[in-house]
Amino acid sequence: MSTFATPPSVSCPSTPAGSAHAARPLRESVEEDRYEPRFRVVAGGQDSGIECQLSVPLNAAGDFRVPCQLLDLNSSGCAIRYRHPRPLGTSSTSTVLEMKNLANSDSVQMLVRVCWVRQAGIDQYESGLYFRRSLPETLIPQGIRAGQLSRRVAKRESVDVAVTVRQSQPRIHATGRVVSISHTGVQIVSPSGLTIGEKLMLQLDNGKAAVGVTVWSSRQETQLDGAAFASGIAFIQAGMGRQFHDDVLGLA
Repeated sequence: MSTFATPPSVSCPSTPAGSAHAARPLRESVEEDRYEPRFRVVAGGQDSGIECQLSVPLNAAGDFRVPCQLLDLNSSGCAIRYRHPRPLGTSSTSTVLEMKNLANSDSVQMLVRVCWVRQAGIDQYESGLYFRRSLPETLIPQGIRAGQLSRRVAKRESVDVAVTVRQSQPRIHATGRVVSISHTGVQIVSPSGLTIGEKLMLQLDNGKAAVGVTVWSSRQETQLDGAAFASGIAFIQAGMGRQFHDDVLGLA
């Protein structure tokens, strides 16, 4: 049985509100999306053989398909890793992710938007995908019971540390606050929204800095000290992320 989700007419998906097949509105609150549980894919083990491929429109002759590895998943999106000389799907509105053997389903096809890409090695990339409609709600609980999915393990610390944000396209130079951090990413609040998928630099008052890519950015319902937006940023390099994590905790 194959499940296929067609896209609603929105520019950026949000956390689902309602049934698994309802069109998702534009994101209004960071709280829904940021704290929706994410589950990492368990490598190996019984019934853990999830197969994935990314299909990107090439021309009138058909789609270009690349096998990929599913890294983590929730009802709103996922992260994948694949091998290719260049990143895929960043300019397409019709990119499709197909997952086989997830929770014993034959095939689940999701129309997706590529929200960020980072290079993970030579001819190897990781991408964050937003589902244009929610994943069928039964798949994640069934995947957990089958031993395919598990809670993410990156520990997140709540902090309140000043940070300077520098983004080149479009140009942003603003001050903000780091409000939570892990070894893999950081959440900040700032006066300006950030551009999803764009690289930026985060610099602390002591001069220590890290480079990341914006995964999400949303207007806050309650503004504190002029911080109208909250944003999530994934570190591009693991070693840099661990060092920046320790630097932030040293100032907290």
